[in-house]
Amino acid sequence: MTIRTALTAGLLVAATTFPLAAAGEQARTRRPEPQVEFVQTVGCVERRTREESTWWLTRAAEPTVTRAGVFNEVQVGEARETALGDGEFRLIGFADFLTPEGLLNFGDRALFTDPDQINASGELRPGRTVLVKGLLIEADGESRINLTSVVGLTDSCG
Repeated sequence: MTIRTALTAGLLVAATTFPLAAAGEQARTRRPEPQVEFVQTVGCVERRTREESTWWLTRAAEPTVTRAGVFNEVQVGEARETALGDGEFRLIGFADFLTPEGLLNFGDRALFTDPDQINASGELRPGRTVLVKGLLIEADGESRINLTSVVGLTDSCG
């Protein structure tokens, strides 16, 4: 191979590699905007039954944007002082926050959940005031929260 051929091949490799590397670097540093936000709010748990059982957070305070993860003591303390509002959110992803009996009665859970291995917090019960965290989904004229964390504040709502 001549020096001229080697030099041409080297320039060709450099010309094609640099834009690809730059594009890869740009893709790593530019993150897409989230489609939904993590929020937290306080409200009253309500169970509604029609064709299917649904769970709602009613009399909810205005949700605030937060970070993913569990609640800390300060957040729970502040939530206890939060006034209820007039918001309403359909709760989704709620099965793990039901009582063990409620989880087993939900859908087909009893078919694949061993009663000795139930992972249900029992924090979500009708008539209870709770602090919730999850993904806020606003679509089809309905506001929903896909739950990631639930903490019971009081066993009554008022």
